[in-house]
Amino acid sequence: MFEATTELAAEPALELPVSGPGMALTVPALLGWTALLLVLLLLLAAVYRVARSPHPLRLAWVVELNALLCRVWYRTRRIGPCTVPATGPVVIVGNHTCTADPLFVYASCKYRKISFMIAREFSEYRLWGRFVRLAECIPVAREANDVAATKRALRHLKQGGALGIFIEGRIPKPDETPDLKDGAALLALRSGATVIPLHISGTLYRDGILAGFLARHRARIRFGQPLDLSEFAGRNDRESVSAATQRIHAAIHGVARSAV
Repeated sequence: MFEATTELAAEPALELPVSGPGMALTVPALLGWTALLLVLLLLLAAVYRVARSPHPLRLAWVVELNALLCRVWYRTRRIGPCTVPATGPVVIVGNHTCTADPLFVYASCKYRKISFMIAREFSEYRLWGRFVRLAECIPVAREANDVAATKRALRHLKQGGALGIFIEGRIPKPDETPDLKDGAALLALRSGATVIPLHISGTLYRDGILAGFLARHRARIRFGQPLDLSEFAGRNDRESVSAATQRIHAAIHGVARSAV
């Protein structure tokens, strides 16, 4: 009995024979080939999605890679349907929680090219700058009333584009009361574009552009129903625009409350 056990233990590692003289496939090799096959299948699936994408080829690849990044690293999940219209001018207005917010939105609404209004310094980073150009984002100077950026945003909307804006204009600290900006309301009222409120939660506050990108968030994205601003139509005075801003801000947090 002891000898039989010893002989059994001395047997070589499990080998699976394959066709051909002198060839054998070990279990580690089999696992390696299986992993390679899975990678190839994932690549083929990505090629298929890119081929069906409404975006130009380079942007389509960026959108798919971003979706993978958001799913694996940022653990992004959309709660409920995406209510952004497939065509026509639309302003998507959300709360700002971290520097990666635009990536979460793109991963949750892959069928529209959303041109975000972003701080000009963001576009100066080489890798981020490429995304800015592909998505036709609009850099805005923080230190002054950037009339040129406003005109460019209006042209974009009048051409039927989608515009993404964060209503605070910057990332507020967790205990800070946000200072709302009227840009989203002004553009919506002047262009007549549809307004979609958006709420982002589950992110980690990090002080610094790079730190916000590197943090491992658990982002949750919620889109609200189109917001009715018809009572402000044709009114561009400061009081009306400010009231429309408050209406949009309330709708953003209404989206968050509806999920509770």
